[in-house]
Amino acid sequence: MFLSNPQPWYEEIRQISGTRTVQIIIISLCSMVFCQVLKFVLFSIKERKPVFKALVTTGGMPSSHTATVISLVVSLGLFQYADSGTLDYSFAVALIFACIVIHDAMGVRLEASKHAQILNNLLKDEDKQTRIELGFGKKGKLKELLGHKAFEVVGGIIVGLLFSVIAFLIIRY
Repeated sequence: MFLSNPQPWYEEIRQISGTRTVQIIIISLCSMVFCQVLKFVLFSIKERKPVFKALVTTGGMPSSHTATVISLVVSLGLFQYADSGTLDYSFAVALIFACIVIHDAMGVRLEASKHAQILNNLLKDEDKQTRIELGFGKKGKLKELLGHKAFEVVGGIIVGLLFSVIAFLIIRY
């Protein structure tokens, strides 16, 4: 790789960064970052003060997990079809992966959110140290915002779809 190639390392990185693979990764990650920033804005408006925790938290509107995997599937499909006129097995893998991530966000993680709310309510009268000893974390409270409601996932689908289509149009033409 770097040692066997006589060209400077920065030239090799420049060539790699222009590949479809890297473009698809960048589009997907930018979609995720956009969702987290949008989440920050929406949480901050709701709370009437900056909620910086929203930049790195799970749950909430829109689903950044969903936007990321939808962006991955759509950009991969668009570039593959535009470049070769077909879709290969990697598109199928990405599509199944996206279905699993979205199902998990609305299923398992949403149920875990409900369980955390119930447990926090059941033990709200216990002292903080007891809750910490029971495994409720450093603050003595379980995190409740884990999963997504359907409209939050739809928001992530819309963001991921729009982000990848716009990026494809910019890069492709």
